[in-house]
Amino acid sequence: MMSETSMEALSVFAEAAQDLVTAGLEIAIERFFICADFCNQSAEKSVQSVSLQKLGRKQSYSHDLRSLGVAVEAPEVVLLALVELTPFHPEIFYAQYASEIADDHVSYETAQHLQAQARLILDWARSIVVSGP
Repeated sequence: MMSETSMEALSVFAEAAQDLVTAGLEIAIERFFICADFCNQSAEKSVQSVSLQKLGRKQSYSHDLRSLGVAVEAPEVVLLALVELTPFHPEIFYAQYASEIADDHVSYETAQHLQAQARLILDWARSIVVSGP
């Protein structure tokens, strides 16, 4: 029987997967910053799902995705992807750019790249969360 924290980890992982699907929809309608934001959210939830599975709890909330990855001993390739996604949290991004012009500062190519990075992180999390403790 699956533990309560493993079930919660799977639930958070499912949210991360859904955020990545939503990112794909956003890029299709040319809302590139929103795509980047959903990629950021997917990455954060992916790491939190791993934290639940490995440590039995979520990490303290942080906009610094790399620090979340370090806390769960993510591999270097995942840590690098987390670094790339961190600047696309709305609080960080909107400190530099007005929300009305956010899409002007994220290109289609950047959005595609961020999707690939978020997918890499999601795949890593899947290998831990879906396989169980």
